[in-house]
Amino acid sequence: MSYSRAHLSVASVFVSIGIVSSCQAQVVTAPMTQTGRATLHWKSSTVQRPWIDKPDVVLNDYTPVPPASRTVILVNSKRQQQVVDGWGGCFNERGQKAMEALAPAQREELMRSLFDSKTGLKLNYGRTPIGASDYATTLYSLNETAGDYSMKDFSIERDKQRLIPYIKAALAIRPDMKMWAVPWSPPSWMKDNNSLVAGKIKDDPKTLDALALYFARYIQAYKKEGINIGMVMPQNEPNMATNYTSCLWTGEQFAKFVGYHLGPQLKKEGIKSGIFLGTFNESNRGGYAYWVGPSMQDPKVRQYVSGVGCQWAADSTMAETRFLYPDIKLMQTEAECGNTNSNDWGFAEYQYQLAKKWFGAGANSNMIWNLVLDETGLSTGGWAQCSPIVVDTRTKKIIYTPYYYGYKHFSYFVQPGAHVLDTQSFWGDRVAFVNPNGEVVVVVGNSANTDLPVSLNIDGRESQSITLPAHSFNTFTVSAKSR
Repeated sequence: MSYSRAHLSVASVFVSIGIVSSCQAQVVTAPMTQTGRATLHWKSSTVQRPWIDKPDVVLNDYTPVPPASRTVILVNSKRQQQVVDGWGGCFNERGQKAMEALAPAQREELMRSLFDSKTGLKLNYGRTPIGASDYATTLYSLNETAGDYSMKDFSIERDKQRLIPYIKAALAIRPDMKMWAVPWSPPSWMKDNNSLVAGKIKDDPKTLDALALYFARYIQAYKKEGINIGMVMPQNEPNMATNYTSCLWTGEQFAKFVGYHLGPQLKKEGIKSGIFLGTFNESNRGGYAYWVGPSMQDPKVRQYVSGVGCQWAADSTMAETRFLYPDIKLMQTEAECGNTNSNDWGFAEYQYQLAKKWFGAGANSNMIWNLVLDETGLSTGGWAQCSPIVVDTRTKKIIYTPYYYGYKHFSYFVQPGAHVLDTQSFWGDRVAFVNPNGEVVVVVGNSANTDLPVSLNIDGRESQSITLPAHSFNTFTVSAKSR
């Protein structure tokens, strides 16, 4: 693929999704399919008043209004983009450790606020590290016996202390949750520096065979614990050599490992878990061409690839992949962490922008990074980060941060099986979906310091002016029957 085609593909995807503003938004209308009126239900959040019901809004048959009177957001439920598979987040040891400060009833409340399918965030995906992430309490892998190519000493005993109880508590609330896993580092002896920190993967068949067996034993061990790992990715952020668990790979090494080691090993052992390429977090070295292309262009590798995972700065890598492979599954694998534990409204607004960006790039699913942290937000290496829920271990209180409510404006309303919809407007902060039952969901942010008058036009029916509060998240829903 040429360099120019890659850039053209990115533009094509962003335009087709309808995330970019349209200069025709005030004069182009969706076709009316019926006469009468419909009712929009409105949920709104501000820093002072999160998650409140606002008065219902009536949609009437469309009548033109002067363009300057208000901003119109056009939604056409027939112009559907990619399917939405769901919402999730990552289980880490430090999250479980923070919850240990709470009473059992508080822990139950917290977990339900994340996974309950009626009242919580309704998360249906769970990510877990294979070995230590940067939010493990200490560095470890599941087999540090050097040269144990047969995985005789493989063990998940460490995970039984915190990770597995954390996951099982979520599964007790959401039994249909889909679990996936990825290592931050393979065992140290599989790397050129013999360390869990930084270094490169040893690129020889014996090591890659052992790593494939490591994955297989992991999936099998978790299955014995009642946890089905439905999908794995080879390496978290393979371009990063950090001061925490990490490992450098190339796109060619990914292809070799997946197609000639991991895929065949899982098939040999009858393991049905899927393999995604990822998690990629940058596009600087050619994006798709460097990270994804080597696997997708080799038929022996491609047969084992069921999707691609991207995070942080790899949105253009995702967009190019979507353009070239419209039917492949794409996961936004990790939200940005904030580089602070401020957990303020500004961070929540930034996460809203990221969600909008990733759906524009073609994502089928959206993942939070840490679900829960203590009041410091510190990683093992001392890096403070944000999370939707904070446990203050000093006061034993649960804090639902603005990020929690901002995310809920998506995950609570948009069901697995929904589709992203095309939208048009001068106002860029909007994303729309249609649920499997035909319900339309429109999420609109207002990050300005002043209130914003808007109108919603859904399938040719338009509301009167709606005033969105300054610095607010707003979700509007209208049922298929009502429309």
